[in-house]
Amino acid sequence: MAHLLLIDALNLIRRLYAVQERPYLPVTDDVAEGTKTQIIRNTENMLRQALARLQQELAPSHAVLVFDGRNSLWRKTLYAEYKANRKPMPTILADALPGLQQCAKTLGFDSVQQDEYEADDIIASIAVKLAQHGQQVTIVSTDKGFLPLLSPHIQIYDAFARQHQTEEAVQQKFGVSTAQLVRYWSLVGDSTNNIPGVNGIGPKGAHDLLALGATLTEALEHPDCHKKLREKILQHKEQIKVFMQILALKTDVQLGLNLQDMRIQPVVAP
Repeated sequence: MAHLLLIDALNLIRRLYAVQERPYLPVTDDVAEGTKTQIIRNTENMLRQALARLQQELAPSHAVLVFDGRNSLWRKTLYAEYKANRKPMPTILADALPGLQQCAKTLGFDSVQQDEYEADDIIASIAVKLAQHGQQVTIVSTDKGFLPLLSPHIQIYDAFARQHQTEEAVQQKFGVSTAQLVRYWSLVGDSTNNIPGVNGIGPKGAHDLLALGATLTEALEHPDCHKKLREKILQHKEQIKVFMQILALKTDVQLGLNLQDMRIQPVVAP
């Protein structure tokens, strides 16, 4: 059976890049050319080390780095404030991405991106398709947005903490199952994506509501649903629907890839 690593490329690379942020080595655009070169070289070296470590720790047969598309704007079309609180990528790093992709390729790791979609949607689509065919997939990312995908065939690995995510850890941290996470974040908010949630509904209210049914509709129809909570949800029904659409990962992106395209290529010595 194949074991595919789907690497959330920018999640990994931006963390490696940020490690270098020190008073004497600012990770900003306003630095000397020599310093820029050193930052890029350091990032490439750390990427090589990270990919080698992933191979050693997880023993994949296939792997691919997945990057965001340049025109992945459909979520902003639904909600203009989506990710509006995030800092733009430093120009130094943006300019270095092609070189970093080539660096990964020399280790046998190819890269994938699709213009209209974020890496998350591409990763989710590949993972779900392969899981349906009984293949083992590990998503390498610290992004909690992948947690709803956890299943016997889809694992999520934090390369920095060096640990797999689990259903039990999700339940302990958020108080709901992985199947309820998108509904939960839509209600209480998700600061990572600048989703405000519903004003006046905190974790306790969300937990109480979601415990009453597998879906919001079921929960609202339950006789134990508090009247004021029901009214608040119905008042913000369309807003919640948009938030759920934004936070749910697409699993139907067509890429035209097959498993063979993602096999780790053996490194040929010069």
